[in-house]
Amino acid sequence: MVHFINVGQGDSILLDLGQTEMLIDGGDTSAGASLVSYLGKVVDGDIEAVVATHPHADHIGGLIHVLRAFQVDKVYWNGEAATSKTYGDFMTLARAEPQASLEQLKRGDTINVGSLAFAVLNPPSTMFKDTNNDSIVLRLKYGDVSFLFTGDAGNDAEASMLVASLNLGASVLKVGHHGSKYSSSMPFLKAVAPQTAIYMAGVNNSYSHPHTETIVALNQIGAKVYGADTHGTVVVATDGQGYELKLQNPGPPRASLAIPPVPAPTPTPSPPLTAMPTPTPTPTPTPTPTPALTSSTATNVEITKILYDGLVPRTESDEYVEITNLGSEAVDLKGWILKDISEGYYSFTFPPYVLQPGKSARVYTNEIHPEYGGFSFHSATAI
Repeated sequence: MVHFINVGQGDSILLDLGQTEMLIDGGDTSAGASLVSYLGKVVDGDIEAVVATHPHADHIGGLIHVLRAFQVDKVYWNGEAATSKTYGDFMTLARAEPQASLEQLKRGDTINVGSLAFAVLNPPSTMFKDTNNDSIVLRLKYGDVSFLFTGDAGNDAEASMLVASLNLGASVLKVGHHGSKYSSSMPFLKAVAPQTAIYMAGVNNSYSHPHTETIVALNQIGAKVYGADTHGTVVVATDGQGYELKLQNPGPPRASLAIPPVPAPTPTPSPPLTAMPTPTPTPTPTPTPTPALTSSTATNVEITKILYDGLVPRTESDEYVEITNLGSEAVDLKGWILKDISEGYYSFTFPPYVLQPGKSARVYTNEIHPEYGGFSFHSATAI
């Protein structure tokens, strides 16, 4: 059985084959006690292997509790260090675990746990120097059923695996990075071609995981989607020929639920730019065509506010640039470009959108606000 354990906004997956157990990640420190309680009802004796996919707290925090509560025979990691106390505590316990060995994994390695063999698909020998993309990615083939466990691997790691022509096919996919739109690229999903996709995200989490784009993409390739925020813990039971799902919170697959679209802004009709002449019996004058909205130099659209708190290393998703039409005529912003002139040169090109006189629109770093036009850079870093 494969247990996708609900640890809130984090990952924790237990593979249980009789007397053999392997744990991939452990959620955040706050989930540690409940994780240990869950494992205590399933684990028989030692845990043969623990895999820390990468050193983010929402993946290794709970492993601190696990290492204290269970005898662990082997600990695997990706070799990436971190400066956090959580990482320090985890590594101290991993190195001190009686009879356990600590082993770094890279692409091309194989983990043998009991009768199970896991192919290591990521990270490559030359790592990305990006914590999420350096996640350990494992593929397990058990008879006719296969699993792909992706940690927080993002689009760059996915592209690297595709270029390397690795066997990515899987019956069940653990969706990358909690369902973030910066993972689960369409070429990658097509290569995996999962029947079932399971994401791990907390209810009403601050990252808005899973992102709508990911659910739509999974739906487009025909996968049935389940998530910890909706279905709780998901257990996949398999005999190697087929599999069935056991849901803590029964319900339809997420892919079959209605996905509310972001409402498109409804522009207020612009005032007529020329008056239509009153028709006379003879002759009938030809009406003057209403001029199209233009983006000429005569328009008066300006940046009127920039919300920015200066925390460059963080993803400040609520940052925005506000632009206002200070003129007396409506302006179609189609093709206008809002450009960040710092390193990287992010730019946003407006779609067709009529900005009325005296009205404002905002372009956010990574949020959607329909009341201000619904525009976003969709950036993973601060603008």
